[in-house]
Amino acid sequence: MSAAEAVAYDQRPARASGRGRELLLMAALFAVLAFIPTRLDLELQFDATITVIYALSILSLVLLTGYVGQISLCQSTFMGISAFGTGMLVNTFHFNYFLAIPFGVLMSFLVGLVIAIPALRIRGILLAVVTLGVALVFDKYFFIDNQFAWFTGGSFGWHVNGSRLGSVKVDALHVIPAYWILLALLFGITLLMLNINRSGSGRRFRAIRDSELAAATMGVDLTRYKLLAFGLSAAIAGIGGAFYPLVVGSVSAQPFSFLYSLQFAAIAVLMGIRYLPSAAVGGFFLGFMPVLLTRLSHVFHREIRYDWFQVALGILLIVQLITLPEGVWSDVRKNWTHLKDQIAERRRQRAEVGLA
Repeated sequence: MSAAEAVAYDQRPARASGRGRELLLMAALFAVLAFIPTRLDLELQFDATITVIYALSILSLVLLTGYVGQISLCQSTFMGISAFGTGMLVNTFHFNYFLAIPFGVLMSFLVGLVIAIPALRIRGILLAVVTLGVALVFDKYFFIDNQFAWFTGGSFGWHVNGSRLGSVKVDALHVIPAYWILLALLFGITLLMLNINRSGSGRRFRAIRDSELAAATMGVDLTRYKLLAFGLSAAIAGIGGAFYPLVVGSVSAQPFSFLYSLQFAAIAVLMGIRYLPSAAVGGFFLGFMPVLLTRLSHVFHREIRYDWFQVALGILLIVQLITLPEGVWSDVRKNWTHLKDQIAERRRQRAEVGLA
């Protein structure tokens, strides 16, 4: 490289800003994810769609816990409220399914605001216990008691025969359109959260996470931003829940057990609860790992129960908290940054050699 070329190399305009590169990478990733399921069988297409629903729930924890520092162990409850609410509107009031979805999400949002009220005075382990109590009340009483059959559909839940989006049929046998919609929503919400994190609201969220007292001293409205965080988090989880009956064909209490809330929290911590990509990675892990274990049981002709997945998740969480306290994605990010720095340093050295 000549001296002139080296100078030109150093002074060349950047191809894109750091933010532009992030958006380009995310768009490419989501394009690949949109294409892959079309080559899979119906069972795996269903699993891929459920994976995106799980990813939305984990993303809701990234917002609430990763950004604002508020602990919630009732994300599956928000999913269930939206799912049952959407099913009720479709079956009882004969709403078009896609018209009912925003109302189901709104129900989750409003319940999230109500549950946020205790968070105005408590945090940490006390808040975790309160939200776990909420999850147990809905799981063991509200979702199964016949007194609320008008909302939950009773013992058999609600059945959904599918819906149409224009001329496209969407049901349990045609899940790809629902998958694409959910993936687009996941992509859009991720971009929105990326922008929020870099805005004034994001700085206020982080201030609350780091120290509520210091945030209040600086003039941050704790009530407003805590309510906003809980409401938005519940709504994001509710989006996945609203699509659940459409994808599965029915809705009952079992998929919204408080145990799923614990799994969402565990996987969010395992993957890195402060990082947006951990939602997609965590959703993939939660959605496909049990399927992989089931298929391995067929290969090795030995029973591999779902309980094994839960045991493995607990062991991985313990190991991660000891070795990678900030999560798996944090370590991946650090290694990637280190690799980029090494490549940049080598380019700089080659440029200096050319100048010499």
